[in-house]
Amino acid sequence: MANRPTTTLALTLGSILVLFAGLLAFMGHLGFFTFTGSDPSSKIVAAALALVGAFLGAAVSIVGLVVKASIDRQTESRQAMESERAAALQWEAEQRLKLEAGVRALQLFSTSAGELTPAIQREGALFMLANLGQHELTLQLVDELLSKEEVSPGAAVAILNQALLKGGEEHKTRAISVFSSHAHRMVTPAGADVPECLLNWVPGLPAYVREWGVIALADVLLARSAEEWREQFLFQAYSLLAALGIAWTEETDPRLRRNLGAILHPLLAAFPESQLLCHPRLSIDTDRIRDEVAHQVPDGQATEELLQRLAQWGAPADPAGPRPGAGLNPINA
Repeated sequence: MANRPTTTLALTLGSILVLFAGLLAFMGHLGFFTFTGSDPSSKIVAAALALVGAFLGAAVSIVGLVVKASIDRQTESRQAMESERAAALQWEAEQRLKLEAGVRALQLFSTSAGELTPAIQREGALFMLANLGQHELTLQLVDELLSKEEVSPGAAVAILNQALLKGGEEHKTRAISVFSSHAHRMVTPAGADVPECLLNWVPGLPAYVREWGVIALADVLLARSAEEWREQFLFQAYSLLAALGIAWTEETDPRLRRNLGAILHPLLAAFPESQLLCHPRLSIDTDRIRDEVAHQVPDGQATEELLQRLAQWGAPADPAGPRPGAGLNPINA
C-alpha cells in the first residue's frame, strides 16, 4: 500500500516514454522530420515539431496530475494514520481516567480506618461506577449491599434500571437476577421501588429479562399482604398490575405468555375492584385480561413455585402462619 503511489508514477512515466519513443519512430519512419530545403518540407517539419511539443506538454500535464494525486493519497493516508493514533491515545486516556475514577469510587465505601462510610456516600459511589459503565462491578456491589441491607431500595433500583437499559446482554441478565433475588426488599414505607424500565415495560427487553421481570414484580406484590396493598398502597399496586398488563398485551413468546397469564390470574383476583388501569403507555382493561388469562397453564418450575406462593398470599390471612418468602434467584432456578 505504501509503494502504490510510487509504482503508479513509474508506470505513468514509463508509458509516456514508450509512447513518445513510438511517436518519434513512427513520424521519423514516415519522413516527417526530413528537411529537403523546400517550403512544403519546412512546413511539414514545423508541424511535426509542433505535434511533438504538444505531446510533451500533455505528457508533462499528465505527470503533474499523477504526482499531485500521489501526494494527495500519501497525505490522506498519513492523516488517517494520525487520526487513528490520536483516537487510540484518546481511548487509552479515557480508560485510564475511568480506572482511576473507579478506584476513587471504591475508596468511598470505607474510611481510612476501615469503617463503613455513610449510605449516601456509598450510593454516590455506586452511581459513579454505573455512569462509568462499570456495570459488572456495580451489580456485584449492589447485590452484596442489598443482602446486608446497606443500600436503599431506591438507589439500588436506579442502578439496576441503568444496567437493564444500557448494559450488555450479560449485564441485563445479571441485573434482573439481582432484582428478582431481592424483590422482597423493594417495599418501602411509601410503597415499592421498581426499575422504571419494568414499571413502564419498555419495548425491546430480552426474553430472559421479560420472564424474570414478571416474576420479580409478582414477588414485590408478595412482599406485602393483599389486604395491606388494598388498604394502604392501592395505587402502587395498580401500577405494578398495569405493568404486568402491558407485558401481557405485548408479549409474543407463547411460553412466556402462558406463564404471564398464569401469574396474572391470581394477582387480578386479589384486586377484583380494578377495571381500567390508566398507564402512561397503555390503558389496561383488567376485566378483559381476566377473561383471557382464566385458563392459562404455567410452563416452568419457577412459575409453578410462584403460583403456590401466590395461592397462599391470596388466601385469608392466618395470624400465626408465615408470610410468603422471597423469590427465587433466577440464575440458580
